[in-house]
Amino acid sequence: MGRLRNLAQTFHEFATNHVEEPDVPVVAVGDGGYDKSTKIALLLLKEEVNKPLRQFEDYLNEMPGILDVFGLETSPDYTSFSVWDGDFPMQELRRLLR
Repeated sequence: MGRLRNLAQTFHEFATNHVEEPDVPVVAVGDGGYDKSTKIALLLLKEEVNKPLRQFEDYLNEMPGILDVFGLETSPDYTSFSVWDGDFPMQELRRLLR
């Protein structure tokens, strides 16, 4: 898990530096939404782990150390990842992974 946690930390730092408003809270109060940097970092991690969405959600929930990197208590629902995939084109995410 150490390698994956380091990778999650790298993606989190990278995404935080990439967004225009890095001081926005990770989870928006009241609406259950996530900030842009958390979405990007989790999508990058999802691509790296390469598991189906439901398995990725379970995977994250079984690894609280990784969730701690993002300041989360539980993983976002797998449907959130589907929505986020539409928010951030794969071409942009691949460019960020380079």
